Amino acid sequence: MKERIMTILKKKALHEVSFVYAGALINGLSLFCINIFLGRILEKNLFGIFSLSIMVLSAVAEMSDFGLNGGLLRFAPYYLAQGEESKLKQLVKTIWRWRVWLSAILTFGGIAVSPLLAQYVFNRPEITKFLMFAFLGIGGVVLVGFTSTYLQASQKFLSNSVIQSLKGLLRLVLVIALYLAGVRDVFSYLFIYIFIPWILFLFSYRYLPRGFGTVQVEDEVRQKMHSQLAKFSFWLTIWSLSAILASKVDQIMLSNLMGLEKVAVYTMAFQFVYVYSLALQSITAVLMPKINALKTNEELWGFAKRIMKWVAPLVLLLILAIYISQFVIGFVFGHKYAESIPVYMFLSYSMLVSFIAIPASLIITAFNKTHLVAFSGFLQLIINFVLNLILIPRFGVMGAAYTFGAGLTIAFLYNLICSAYLLKKKQIVIA
Repeated sequence: MKERIMTILKKKALHEVSFVYAGALINGLSLFCINIFLGRILEKNLFGIFSLSIMVLSAVAEMSDFGLNGGLLRFAPYYLAQGEESKLKQLVKTIWRWRVWLSAILTFGGIAVSPLLAQYVFNRPEITKFLMFAFLGIGGVVLVGFTSTYLQASQKFLSNSVIQSLKGLLRLVLVIALYLAGVRDVFSYLFIYIFIPWILFLFSYRYLPRGFGTVQVEDEVRQKMHSQLAKFSFWLTIWSLSAILASKVDQIMLSNLMGLEKVAVYTMAFQFVYVYSLALQSITAVLMPKINALKTNEELWGFAKRIMKWVAPLVLLLILAIYISQFVIGFVFGHKYAESIPVYMFLSYSMLVSFIAIPASLIITAFNKTHLVAFSGFLQLIINFVLNLILIPRFGVMGAAYTFGAGLTIAFLYNLICSAYLLKKKQIVIA
């Protein structure tokens, strides 16, 4: 068993993490460059409008998941490992139908409620037309996310990396092209975010299992599969909605309490933090399908210990990298966003908690105990809302940063306790 666990994280896994991180990093750096570029050429209030519009687009696209991509990522690796191709196709078809319907509903529904969002959520009626336009991109983001999740579940990390790279690079190239053409309209730059995911979805659709759309799903199998997904995905949906709101509530409250310029300052700070977030997502993306293929607690515990042996030196390296990076930010941001530097530092060091929490969060998912994950997300949402309400009026943008760090720390302690309990008291069950 020790030899088996050791082989899981050998050189191949490192290559896979490299592929995933390279794609995510290229995409992230491209978006980073776009934000820096637009932040410099647009007035602060216009960049704040652009940031809020993109935030709404990404947030609603993520909320439309309802745990479905998580279900695909949880069960597809198991079916692939067992060679159950028929069940795999039925799973993909079932989730695909739900994703398409949800995309359509959220697109038209989002356009209809945009005036209410602008007026009562952001307290900025002037952004209504921008929000309505942004909702046209929901389908592209959702569907390319579905194909990317399948590539991740089937461990085709290189192909997924190419798609992620193109998503950022094409946007960057087109934004620069528009600028050189003399375009300064926010709608034109938003169009780039809407157009590119649709193109990449059409390209990546061919990677889905051949003939999955025509496979027949028997009533008994459909009921069992719906039950399986419901048990796993319902609570994951609660977590997803809570986590998304928790991650966006800082910008929403900054918009209401401090104004669009402070939203721009906070957004700029997050551009560098996003690099560390990409590393976290890349590691998790590679480890998730591997840990979901394990069958016993002993294998799971051995896998978790092996992960920590890699995470510990990585965290030490990041501590040094974050300290050094502060001297680069002033050059990149310019004096216009000097206020973002202390915010960036606190956010970045707070992110290190998430790296330490990787094994614990993976263990909870492997046990299918998504109700525990859901409570974690709900708890973090409450913490973020209450602390932002208290700290933003007192500390301004730094108050949002303090809240971010507190939320991650509490979530880590919760996951640690839950994972230890599961390993000791429960057994892995695929049902």
